[in-house]
Amino acid sequence: MIENTLSRYTGVVPAKISRLLRLTQSRIYEDKEYRSWIEALDTDVLGETLPHARVAYERHLPEFTEHLKEKYGMVNTPMSAYTLGNWLVGFLRYPDTIINLSKMHDRIPAEAFSDMLPEIITMLDEMPQGRAEWQRALALMALPLVASRN
Repeated sequence: MIENTLSRYTGVVPAKISRLLRLTQSRIYEDKEYRSWIEALDTDVLGETLPHARVAYERHLPEFTEHLKEKYGMVNTPMSAYTLGNWLVGFLRYPDTIINLSKMHDRIPAEAFSDMLPEIITMLDEMPQGRAEWQRALALMALPLVASRN
């Protein structure tokens, strides 16, 4: 269950994750508790360890992108290790823009996020430092993307 995955990486109890997932994406972005979790992320550590995240993503994203293409028919995805890492850090430095993530990913079914999120989070397992911070940030940023869009 995606709630358990998100809970494991964010440190937030499953009941709170479930509460948010019952909301629409836009309501999650407005939720005070969710916003407090985003604001508590250490953007300095994430920025300092960005090169490590890029290396981890570079090793695994081609296979991941191929899986998206095969399973969900998604082609021409602009995801790269560089953009994925930079977007995460950039959105966290400007938290009022995080809602744009939903708009940027609206063609991707929520089921695809739920299905693929554990894999993209575990890509970061081999980071020599900053792993937990990156996994937490990615899980929190992705949380609204697995929720209902209506």
